[in-house]
Amino acid sequence: MDAEVAWRDKARYCMYRSRSETATGSAPTDGQAYNAMENSDQETLQIRFCPNAGDMPPTRQWRESNCALKRLLHFHRPVLGKATVLAGEIRNEIKRLSTFMEALRRRTCRFCPTPCCIANTVWIDFRDLLMLHLLDEPLPAQQAITQPGEACPFLGGHGCRLPWVLRPWMCLKYICPNQLAILTKEKRPDPAALNGSIDRIENQRLRMETEVLGRIKRKRRTWPSSSSAWPQ
Repeated sequence: MDAEVAWRDKARYCMYRSRSETATGSAPTDGQAYNAMENSDQETLQIRFCPNAGDMPPTRQWRESNCALKRLLHFHRPVLGKATVLAGEIRNEIKRLSTFMEALRRRTCRFCPTPCCIANTVWIDFRDLLMLHLLDEPLPAQQAITQPGEACPFLGGHGCRLPWVLRPWMCLKYICPNQLAILTKEKRPDPAALNGSIDRIENQRLRMETEVLGRIKRKRRTWPSSSSAWPQ
């Protein structure tokens, strides 16, 4: 859970500015925020995408976290070419995977007595957001996670209202027991092709995240001492 809740390495920066402004009444420069982040306790500077994980309202937290992540990636954009290519490969693979998953969904979801969109707890994780930001995709209006027993905010009358590419990865790859029974019995969609697609995306997501954080880490010695170098 920690890996999905706290942003890694330098990405912990993203919430520091708003928290510091709330505490002191004035916003720090980006360089001050970064330096303070580097020298402070990691737990204090955790960035969380799950609602009720901090003292800010979930909607504001979601908006400010994404705004800060967008700014961070924009600053490092010149060295994120490989990560952007990986994000594009993930998007293409998700589009291919969606054809398999949509076929299963049409046969099972509308008859399900315990829909996973209500019974399960899911959220849009850091790697989901990295892909969306790197590709300048539109972002969901809010986090997907809800209180236990509550329906996902994106659940509509005909299923998920989000396009496949914008859905949480944990939703995209989930195969429920009824769907697994169909795969086992009918071998359609091809289980090997389905599992292969999921495995490829898992690997690409890890490589994309590793590339982004590695590039940011390598640039940290040249981080600006004031906000003037940051795009406004």
